[in-house]
Amino acid sequence: MIISIPRADAEGFVYSFGISPKSTDMVPFGKIEILSEVDISDQYTTINNQIYLSDAPQTIVFNTSIPKSIITQIQFMYQDANSSWNEVGITLDPEVSNARFSLDTAERKGSDGYRFKLNYKLNTSSIYTLKPNTLLSFEYFLITKMGEADISSINLALPKGYKPLNNSGWRVENERFVYSAQISKTSGSFYTIFNTDNDYSDSLESLKQEIASLRQDNSKLLETISELQKSVDSYKVENQNLSSEIENLTERLLKAEEERKVSDRISNNFWQFSWGLTILLPILLLFFAELRTKSVITSTQLLISSVVGTFVIFLILYILFIT
Repeated sequence: MIISIPRADAEGFVYSFGISPKSTDMVPFGKIEILSEVDISDQYTTINNQIYLSDAPQTIVFNTSIPKSIITQIQFMYQDANSSWNEVGITLDPEVSNARFSLDTAERKGSDGYRFKLNYKLNTSSIYTLKPNTLLSFEYFLITKMGEADISSINLALPKGYKPLNNSGWRVENERFVYSAQISKTSGSFYTIFNTDNDYSDSLESLKQEIASLRQDNSKLLETISELQKSVDSYKVENQNLSSEIENLTERLLKAEEERKVSDRISNNFWQFSWGLTILLPILLLFFAELRTKSVITSTQLLISSVVGTFVIFLILYILFIT
């Protein structure tokens, strides 16, 4: 892979890891599971390998591409039949410059196979120069042969403040970029390039994507605002209609109240008019009858007086209570 970026210094670290029998004529391994965790920080780079072998020959070899001169610490452990982890001192092969050593597997088998932990600690400064305008890379090779049932994966954490050139598949944990990948038997490798956030054109592309995303969000927001405005206008029209109906109802209630008062007044006046007639007419008739009995007036005069008196009383009561 060749990447050309103007005015950028490139620094890379290639890490290969594999396990193999001491001799090629030995029985091959059973199922293999390998998990490599690489944590790159400003001060140290730690590489932790967890290995499971369902079966293994008596002597196996652990091999890496790490130069012995840059390793500050190596830790090797195995799990016994009681599921306890035991640390084993190792001796690196003096015939090669990289970290390689052999292990006798006798009496180191666990309850369900062989389980090992192999951890390397390096000074990051011996691999990378963590400074601006520096393009960094990390490449992982699994040199162990993989079968159909074998499993291998890698977890990589970049230094704080650095990001991969290609963000696809990465996630952020505790302000650091972290990537997890399966290493298949066909590829057997992993490669990444990373740099500070503000050094290269990747930031510009990210900014363009962010602007495009903001434009989409703004467009959706404008649509939402338009829908809300339509709803407000609809509510205004509905409110005006309700206000008009309330005004009409108020007018009708006031008119009904006035009509009720008039009706009450007419009913009260008619009641007084009726009682007036009921009381005064009999008294008037009795008065004229008494005059007739004493022969003060004649029968004709009684009749005329009764008619005239009734009319006068009716007229007076009508004027007083009805009009």
